Amino acid sequence: MLKQKKPRYEMHKYWGKKPSKDLFELIDKYSNEGDTVLDPFAGYGVFVCEAYLNGRNAIGNDLNPFSTFIQEQLLNSNFDIHLFEKEMKRILKENKEHEENWFEGKCPNCGENAKVLSTLRSKDNVPLMNKIKCSCSKTAVEYQLSENEASIILEKENTLKISEHPNRSLIRNGRISALNGMATDDLFTKRTLQCHTHLLNSINTIDDTDIRNFAKFTFTSNLANCSKLVPPIKSRGPMAPGAWMTGFYIGKTYLENNVYHYFNNRISKAISGKIDFIEHNSRLGGLKSKGKVDNISMFDNKSRAYLITNKDTKKLEFPDNSIDYVFTDPPYGDSVPYFEQSAIWNTWLDFDVDYENEVVISDSKIRDKNSKKFKNDIALCIKEIFRVLKNDSYFSITFHSISGKEWYALTSACLKSGFQLKEVQWLTQKTFAPRQLNRKKTVKGDVLITFQKNDVRPLLIELNKGETEELILTEAKKLLKKGKSNTNDIFIGILRKIFSEHILFSEINFIDVLTNNFDFDDDGFWEGTTKS
Repeated sequence: MLKQKKPRYEMHKYWGKKPSKDLFELIDKYSNEGDTVLDPFAGYGVFVCEAYLNGRNAIGNDLNPFSTFIQEQLLNSNFDIHLFEKEMKRILKENKEHEENWFEGKCPNCGENAKVLSTLRSKDNVPLMNKIKCSCSKTAVEYQLSENEASIILEKENTLKISEHPNRSLIRNGRISALNGMATDDLFTKRTLQCHTHLLNSINTIDDTDIRNFAKFTFTSNLANCSKLVPPIKSRGPMAPGAWMTGFYIGKTYLENNVYHYFNNRISKAISGKIDFIEHNSRLGGLKSKGKVDNISMFDNKSRAYLITNKDTKKLEFPDNSIDYVFTDPPYGDSVPYFEQSAIWNTWLDFDVDYENEVVISDSKIRDKNSKKFKNDIALCIKEIFRVLKNDSYFSITFHSISGKEWYALTSACLKSGFQLKEVQWLTQKTFAPRQLNRKKTVKGDVLITFQKNDVRPLLIELNKGETEELILTEAKKLLKKGKSNTNDIFIGILRKIFSEHILFSEINFIDVLTNNFDFDDDGFWEGTTKS
């Protein structure tokens, strides 16, 4: 699994970051210094940051307010690192009494009081084990809690009156374990809820707006770390920490981490990331930087600047033919319901979220976000991208879903808008989605498709279900004649065929077609002989 290897992209665990090296290569290939480039589903903002640092006027748009908040913090160079460090030291000092009150235990080896790093708790919140940092040992000490020690913690929590803080209901969605009546408060124990509240209250006392916002950004990067969503990896030990992936599943046991200890760790990552950005911003880019601007009219081709917008991609507020290059990583159907899962962050920052206009497929029964709506929404988004892109310019899109409905939605939107294929290739991901990790037959990585906009409107060929199945079989057989092939190779061959010949295929899952017609071996390869 590849890492970004750039501290500026490791400051927060927001999903979907694409490798910065690959994005820079795309920026360099399809745009020039002084050009205006756009990512309409910008997420964390890796593309926007790479473009801006390398001499482009970069626009990062996302309807998720937390995404635009991340981008603002990532790209802000009007920042005093030393003042941030000073304020963080002050805040941790102010909260030291709270940490000692809630995260202190007796070392089983020497009997002295020691800092509790983590507590293993059961699903009904009973404390089971502690991991402590004690001066008597070079390594952390893990030990079972007695019934008396556990009851003391529970009694303190039961009598706790939690200070006022943000709390919102989660959208009920069984697929991501957002259960009926569940709220963001339910993702935390009482003591971590109180500690987070004290911490945020302290952050809100920072006078400098830039420092305060960056502190809030750092605070949110720690929320999932110190929630009930951190599972132990039992094969490595009862308190070996796992990682929050997606959703709000709380296991039979979970690790409750010391809010202040882990916040201090996140401060270090935030400082490292900000220093990394500022250093690159001062020595890269070629063109002089204007920094942040308020609208696209402030761009010029003799300098570089960035613009962050929180708009619906179906209704972009940019002029026709105003963008030199577009890259985007759109929602993958129901792969990640971004807005629903961002509730853990948006709630604490009290952001208003436009759930109605989110482009996504959601399993939530209370949302009108089915595959038909996704198809219509993604078509409007691609149409807008075509409108704002200059003639003869390029549009790159990544996607990894293998759902027939999702691919039909994407391919038909691109072809019907008038885009023509430039190339298809694989883009290595930093991380794989759970369904990519857990399913052997699925594609591994993202397909990267680059189109060109021009005056020629291609004639489209529409296939029915039977014809689509025949196309998949024909292309697979061609490749398998040369020997075994993995899913990626077959998939890329099919994509080249449909885009280069402007084929609108029927809604069909091509993995089902392969499974019904070819053998799949234990090493992850399709066999060249068809099933009888």
